[in-house]
Formats: sequence, C-alpha cells, structure tokens
Amino acid sequence: MRQNLCLLAGSLLAASSTLAGAAAASDAQLVSEATGGRLTALKGQYYEESCSAAQDYDAEVVDLNQDGQPEVFTQIHGICLGGGAGVLLELYIKGRDGQWHGQFGFPGMYNVLTTKHQGYPDIEIGGPGTCFPVWRWNGQSYALHKPCPL
Repeated sequence: MRQNLCLLAGSLLAASSTLAGAAAASDAQLVSEATGGRLTALKGQYYEESCSAAQDYDAEVVDLNQDGQPEVFTQIHGICLGGGAGVLLELYIKGRDGQWHGQFGFPGMYNVLTTKHQGYPDIEIGGPGTCFPVWRWNGQSYALHKPCPL
C-alpha cells in the first residue's frame, strides 16, 4: 500500500511539473504573439538596434479584467529605453479585432490598483520622484486619469 501511495505521489508530482512547464510555454507563446516576436519568453534578452546593445526584459501574463483573455505586461530594463526610471513599460491587450494593442510604451513601473473602471483595474505608474500618475481604462484603451501636477 505504501509503495502504491509513493507511486501515486510521484505521478502527481510529475504531472504537476508537466502542467507547470506547459503553462510557462503557453505564457511564452503569448508574450511572443503580443510583442510581434520581439520578446520570446517570460524573461531574457533581445538586441535593440536603437541602443546597439542587448536589453534585459521580463514579462508577465495576467488577466486584468477576469474575462479569461490574457493581457501581457513587458518591462525592458536599462536607461537606453527606460530613461531615469530604468524600465520601459508596455501593456498589451488583445482587441476585439484579434490584434494586440500596446497601451503605454514609456518609462515606468506598474502597480495594479484595486480600483476598477469598466472591468479593468486602474494602474499606477511609478518612477523617479514622488508623484505617480494613475491610468484608467476608458473602454478602448488606458488613458491618463490622475496626472502629476506641473
């Protein structure tokens, strides 16, 4: 009986490892689709011609509005693209047209807030300084909701 339990536990562990590997591969495929093949994994490097250098990046696949359709955050690290924040931020959302649409494309770090508008959470953009603007979903894209005072 003990041997059967050990075999069952081993089989479950192998199956969960296989599922985790499949999920990571699936997430990597989503990152590649969203970025037009520029980024191909959840973490890595790619060559950025405008910087004449390899850039480190990481990506996160999320479901911001809990509709079963994934969204993809990407962060490219370094001052070449990320400026003083050190990170170039992008959020890709798949539109009704089936195409991925970038929402940000500027330096900053994201913080998903608990407040929501039209099903999507507000997103605070961090960076150097003490004021962090908040972006809100307007039904078609994220738009600046709470700017920093000039």
